[in-house]
Amino acid sequence: MITVVIDYKPLMKFLRPLEDIRKGVPRVLVPTINRSLAAGVTAIKREVRKNYEIKYKDIPVKKESASYENLEGKLIVADKMMELGKFFISPRKMQRGPTRRKLFARVKVGKGGQLATGFMTDGLPYAGPWRRVGRARLPIRKMLTISAPIMASQPSVEPVVVKVMGDTFAKRLEHEIERVLSQAGK
Repeated sequence: MITVVIDYKPLMKFLRPLEDIRKGVPRVLVPTINRSLAAGVTAIKREVRKNYEIKYKDIPVKKESASYENLEGKLIVADKMMELGKFFISPRKMQRGPTRRKLFARVKVGKGGQLATGFMTDGLPYAGPWRRVGRARLPIRKMLTISAPIMASQPSVEPVVVKVMGDTFAKRLEHEIERVLSQAGK
């Protein structure tokens, strides 16, 4: 879990000129926090993709934005197992007949291998790799792999995300203070 906490004591010296402006502090902090959260989402997805063979859009990161009533934002990485079809898998299409190839899957960059069991489907509720449960044709289960929070909790991800969010916060804070002061005519 990545936690970024802002120490408000040094921040208050920057926010003193805004005390006389109506809702000055929230007008500065809300867009600053939200922009930092957006940069954090991008950083998480970019760093995860350096280690895992997954598309940018398939990494489930949600952003809960700050508001004037609640000066707090959150980045939430969905806690569920990911479908193997969201990673690199070959062949991508369903194959029939005696010459069909075994499935090859690669979850981590540079690592992968053939799956002992499994087959691809084009239809069903989810097109992707499935495996049989038991010796009969049915039931079948979709193949799952690592969860998104495990991918985001890798040691190489957190320092980069914290740095990107901190840099964005500092840069945007200065910009937002100038914007609010210029609108107030000071």
